[in-house]
Amino acid sequence: MEILITIMLVLLLVALVFLGYKLLRFMFKSKGHAMVSLSLCGIVLLIMGVNNVFFKKMHFIPSKVYPDLYLVKYPIKDKKELNAAIKEYVIEQVNKSNESVSTLKAASNYSLRFYQYSKSWGINLFADAGTAYFLENEEDPSGFVVEELSMYSNYRLAEFHWNPCENGSGQYCGELIYFDKGEVSKTEILWEMVPVKSNSRSKK
Repeated sequence: MEILITIMLVLLLVALVFLGYKLLRFMFKSKGHAMVSLSLCGIVLLIMGVNNVFFKKMHFIPSKVYPDLYLVKYPIKDKKELNAAIKEYVIEQVNKSNESVSTLKAASNYSLRFYQYSKSWGINLFADAGTAYFLENEEDPSGFVVEELSMYSNYRLAEFHWNPCENGSGQYCGELIYFDKGEVSKTEILWEMVPVKSNSRSKK
């Protein structure tokens, strides 16, 4: 089966190379064809440049199967700015959680994970699917192609853990760990938060 698929992929590659050769011959068949082709290429490059600058803005995509998992699409190249953006997003998510008493009661289990968004081409059946796989699918350690988050350690950007403070004050401390190429690059304690008081009715 694998041999058959490999042969089909090789034949497809040969066909694409042949079509590319024919297209290049047609594009530069004459000066007129060459000018039109170069103009079209320039327009395409301009559109791609505008798209990269104005439309490919960084944003966070939550996973539908893992509530604590977020993928960062089009991450900022500057590492300090990226870490600052993740920190701001974490604070925003925790502030939302503060509105839920049940969430705070399970605060010791509250965490967030951030990975860079990646997606492979569907043509290569043997390639890893990328982190985008985990937006709608659980980890698959025993399938035709194994897919586990541990395979994408180089795409890991940050982790946040919300645990009781070590000083026993009854408060909760937020620890944000940043990663660079799979290795811990920085650890930051964000704040101390007082748990929500019980909502039991006061006696008259």
